[in-house]
Amino acid sequence: MAKRLTGLSRYWFRLRRFVALKVLHADDPPHAIALGTAIAMFVAFLPLVGFQTVIAVALAALFKANKVVCVPIVWITNPVTMGPIYLGCYKLGNAVMPGSRTSKEDIDGLVRLAREANLFDGKFWSDLGAILGRASIDLWVGCVLVGIALAVPSYFVSRTVVSTYRERRRQKMLRRSLFRAKLASERMAGEAGVPEH
Repeated sequence: MAKRLTGLSRYWFRLRRFVALKVLHADDPPHAIALGTAIAMFVAFLPLVGFQTVIAVALAALFKANKVVCVPIVWITNPVTMGPIYLGCYKLGNAVMPGSRTSKEDIDGLVRLAREANLFDGKFWSDLGAILGRASIDLWVGCVLVGIALAVPSYFVSRTVVSTYRERRRQKMLRRSLFRAKLASERMAGEAGVPEH
């Protein structure tokens, strides 16, 4: 009896299936897939939760990158992960930008909102908007820096992975086709009564 996939194992199975079927076997060249990955990685860290997918797909279309790969990547930042991610980005931006406009109370409030994450409460969104408005410059600077720092290597890593996978697959298909041709040749020689060498 087969084991039922639950929780994390089901997610991992779906992710592997998505990568294998939609990314590695896409008709796009490795550059387009890698560019889609880099665009999505950059947009994923911008403080635009709720609009990231639309923005990433639009940018991918504009730059002729793979659009399908953008969708799962931008969900790196989601209502569960956005608190720690944006707090880290904010701290980076605050360290880079002199003269912070955000108070310790705002940071504590952001941490509290991240823990609660009550998405269906209007007060959650108004409090989040007020804090992000005050911390916007530091937050945006940190998010852009993190986005660039992750987008650039993700382009090269994904391009290498796709190119390597496709080359190995091509070699495997070539060996398989040569093996089949050899079998067909031996079968034809056997049927014709020609002695093998």
